[in-house]
Amino acid sequence: MGKGDSDFYLFKDHLIYASFSLILIVLFGITLFTVKLTATYIVIFSIVLIVQLGLAIYFKFLHQDIVKKLVGTEKSLMDSEKEMKYQAYFDDITKLPNERYLLDKIKENLHVNSFDKAVLVFEIDRLATIKASLGSLYSDRLLSMVAQRLHKQLSSEFIIGKLRDDQFVILIDHYQSHDDVLKFCKQLQKLMETPFEIQYSSLNYSLNIGISFYPKDAESENDLINFAQIAIYEARNIPDHISFYETSMSDVRTAKVTLENDLYNALNNNELFLEYQPQVDTITGEIISMEALVRWQHPKRGRISPGEFIPVAEESGLINPIGTWVLETACYQTKKLQVQLGKPIQIAVNLSLCQLFQENFVQTVQQILEKTDLAPQSLQLELTESMTMNTAHLIPILHDLKSLGITLAVDDFGTGYSSLSYLGDLPIDCLKIDCSFVRKIQQSTSSEPLVDMIISMAKHLKLNVVAEGVEEETQLNYLMQKECDFIQGYLFSKPICFEEISNSFFNLRHKAKKMVHTLHYNNK
Repeated sequence: MGKGDSDFYLFKDHLIYASFSLILIVLFGITLFTVKLTATYIVIFSIVLIVQLGLAIYFKFLHQDIVKKLVGTEKSLMDSEKEMKYQAYFDDITKLPNERYLLDKIKENLHVNSFDKAVLVFEIDRLATIKASLGSLYSDRLLSMVAQRLHKQLSSEFIIGKLRDDQFVILIDHYQSHDDVLKFCKQLQKLMETPFEIQYSSLNYSLNIGISFYPKDAESENDLINFAQIAIYEARNIPDHISFYETSMSDVRTAKVTLENDLYNALNNNELFLEYQPQVDTITGEIISMEALVRWQHPKRGRISPGEFIPVAEESGLINPIGTWVLETACYQTKKLQVQLGKPIQIAVNLSLCQLFQENFVQTVQQILEKTDLAPQSLQLELTESMTMNTAHLIPILHDLKSLGITLAVDDFGTGYSSLSYLGDLPIDCLKIDCSFVRKIQQSTSSEPLVDMIISMAKHLKLNVVAEGVEEETQLNYLMQKECDFIQGYLFSKPICFEEISNSFFNLRHKAKKMVHTLHYNNK
């Protein structure tokens, strides 16, 4: 409401008040004219006078109340207008300028002077995984704390804002060289080195940073931000997590977006399926377990490697629904095979880190076991060694999983950096020697001591050992002599679909038993 509207309403109220007063005066005059000055009439006159005065006072207070409410209404409208303007130009979570405001400010700044400028777009590494695993309340709190840290540490000369897809933007108004920009990016990353305290947890997060330059890469605010976002996808996969935009990146990004969209539909279109690779007991030659491996048959591109689509699934947050589907399908098909064979057989299923931190993951596993009627002892969940570094969060979850009766294994063992430090703390049952070590057995003098050490350490900790990637009899023979418990690899079987392993299980077992028994006989 404007000032003119307010004045109009006040004038209207005064007019009403004056009209009521005039009416009262007329009534008062008529009363004087018609009544006689007797004692009775004087009483009546007094009563009428009192009523008239009371009405006058009432209407005066009524007018004041109306004026007060009108002023309050006007203030509320002004506050609402201010709030609507804030919501239109600022982000609710971080309180930073939003994309609309940011684009306007960058556009305005680009033409203020002729300096070379840089646009930085940065994100919290694997934020989609964090949101999918721990929920939006957790990720929103993290975004808010990052924004507070930026606001506190960076000077007001920088234009800082937040994009809709949980990415931040900084405009550097003037730079001398790429090294200056790189130095600033490293300072940004250093700001995030102090752990964030969220929900009684102290966690570290790194930044992925993409950079585009004005006018070298683009001359519009939209293109500058878009190109810096494209550079982020490259930054995610390099050690320092900082990447400058190059023209060739656009094609790579387009391909990733297309793959992500296709993967989103893959589950609904039944394009994903499982293959199984047997694990053989080195003493008896029995097939005691299988590892479930997810595959994707793309309708146009054909078979797509897990090494290509699993990282896309993790970056996009699709790994959780895919992981749940893999777990349920593997349990269902394993139960079906057990009934067919009339004997127990274990299934090993790989987990991603975001699955482990997914809300109610332990309950999900329990529900799948109940739904598929698979005994918990028949399920083994595999963690990669890199996943086990954050033991403070991992250990309680693993203990809850163990309480269900399932077993736990560490996959790709030996490729991490703190292998010896955490083994005694984790409630695991098995180590899987990475195939890169197995492949070099009797080809390199450096790998055999590592294999020996892993097997020896596992025996000391009373853990089973599975050697992956066994392709030659010499490798098998060496591992048997070192008392490795189980073998997995192309020497026995490549990964095969459920129908094939169901139909050829006994032939595969016969082949494995014959090979193992022959080597035992020759080694006597």
